[in-house]
Amino acid sequence: MEKTRPILYGVSDYAQMRKANAWFVDRTAKIRDLEATRYALFLRPRRFGKSLWASILEAYYDVRYADRFDEFFSGTDIGENPTDERGKYLILRFDFSAVSKDAALVQDDFNGYAGLRCDTFARDYAQLIPGDLAERIFKAPTVGKKLNEIASGLQHTDRKLYIIIDEYDNFTNTILAEYGVDAYNRLCHGDGFFKDFFTRLKAATSGTEAPVARLFITGVSPVTMDDVTSGFNIGTNISLDPRFADLTGFRHDDLRAIADYYAPRCGFDADKAYNVALAWYDNYRFGSADAPALANTTLVLSLFNMLWQTGRFPDDFIDENLRTDYAKIRYLVAADRRLNGNFHVLETLLAGGLLSERLVKSFQAKELSQKENFTSLLYWLGITTITGAKFGKTAFGVPNETLKELAAKMIPAAYADVHKIDERVFGINDGLCEFAENGDWRGFVGILSEIVKENFAVRDSVEGEKVVQATLVALLIAAGGPYFVRHEREAGGGFYDIALVPQLDRWPDIAHAALIEMKYVKAGDPAPTAEALADIKAQAIEQLDKYSHDHDIAMEWHVGASRTPRPTTGATGVPSVELHRLVLVFHGGDALLAEEVWP
Repeated sequence: MEKTRPILYGVSDYAQMRKANAWFVDRTAKIRDLEATRYALFLRPRRFGKSLWASILEAYYDVRYADRFDEFFSGTDIGENPTDERGKYLILRFDFSAVSKDAALVQDDFNGYAGLRCDTFARDYAQLIPGDLAERIFKAPTVGKKLNEIASGLQHTDRKLYIIIDEYDNFTNTILAEYGVDAYNRLCHGDGFFKDFFTRLKAATSGTEAPVARLFITGVSPVTMDDVTSGFNIGTNISLDPRFADLTGFRHDDLRAIADYYAPRCGFDADKAYNVALAWYDNYRFGSADAPALANTTLVLSLFNMLWQTGRFPDDFIDENLRTDYAKIRYLVAADRRLNGNFHVLETLLAGGLLSERLVKSFQAKELSQKENFTSLLYWLGITTITGAKFGKTAFGVPNETLKELAAKMIPAAYADVHKIDERVFGINDGLCEFAENGDWRGFVGILSEIVKENFAVRDSVEGEKVVQATLVALLIAAGGPYFVRHEREAGGGFYDIALVPQLDRWPDIAHAALIEMKYVKAGDPAPTAEALADIKAQAIEQLDKYSHDHDIAMEWHVGASRTPRPTTGATGVPSVELHRLVLVFHGGDALLAEEVWP
């Protein structure tokens, strides 16, 4: 068998990947489509392969690499049929993730970094640019003047610039989240240095024989671009263009290929790896619900890198860096120790499963309090994905288990900003583990009921049932533990409220699962009588009867069927999972009933 191709997890250097013959999904055919747009903005969530694509463009268009074309692109689509522009440009590349995110240091650090990139450009192309241009760039005292020297020196020459800016909004997003709108506005409005940078770039794209022939910018959201350029009016936002829906990310056939390649070489189950990747990292759609489903590139490679190195699945499928990334939007849902309208958007997402708003392609930071803008921001960040469209609005849902957990954790994090519940999340986790082992559900249900009551008392929402359900779902997910927490899923001809689905692939010893039916009586209505409460319970039992007899649930959760034993046990079988059916009845935030019912 040939030497196994390595997985260069976290590496975005295309030349390095080609030299190592590392695993690589060829999207180079998209270069031909991209050439139809001279100045492009491309937005995708973090860790979706944007930096690798920027590196591919640099390797393809840089005049310094023209004689290495076969080394870089042999065997690829574009290598078989290149465009006329390959190897024709001087590349000026920036990666703004390298800029300090400390508000007190950011201006000096940006000027130092961007100035260094201009000086590096002058040194690398000293023999290819006119006269003493390199020396003039070195001597220019500021970034703005260095850019002016580059632009004026190349105008009316046959040497043209391709400017690549990767992670354009990396440091601005952090400053907005951690230092607030005032600090952010100093960067992006008025005479801010960042706005000045883009103003000079815009000037270099206009006029006769403009020096900047092409521009490619990557980022996460349109917020900063709208603030510094009034909606990227120097070019085209291609992020929703169907031609580029799968420019980055892994399609299903890509996931199947990587699973089938590494499984026989590394000793793991290919189908299991494929299904794990689908469940945890897949189902992003960019542009429309008809776009191909895509998986997060970096997270998939992280999974298969561990399988390649050890043959074992990781204990935690969530990248720790993602937890940090999405924690940055907490400031958008809680301010002045009160939960705002953006918080209700998250509740709707978790309790009802879908959001429906117009997808906004351009908006400023000061407009994030508007519901449709915040909903769109969740999409741009990758917290939601497109699931459909109706009457001019886009339907958004959570794409996978990773984002389901991260989105849910924003809710208890916001609760914690208003009143402390952090430590009790650990108690819920302990209770879920006890339930998985011995079927005792009272521990975690008791803590959930306490927090629901406290949270309901301070809420300003009139949508009481949604508040209760979102709180339950969010806390169960945030607590972690051995279960997938699902809600509002179809089963037995209806939609169950909440399910604790055993993660048997990871923990085959789980012996218990649960279906939870939640009933709600409005806070302003009288408490139900014993007879009325019995009727509510009977309705819940009738629904649970339908759900619990669903064939797919029985098969997936291994309810009532012996499972394949683990190789180390030597046993003839693993006992089946016992399904518990729980009824919870709330009157406002008060739990009136928490009971297990039997078929």
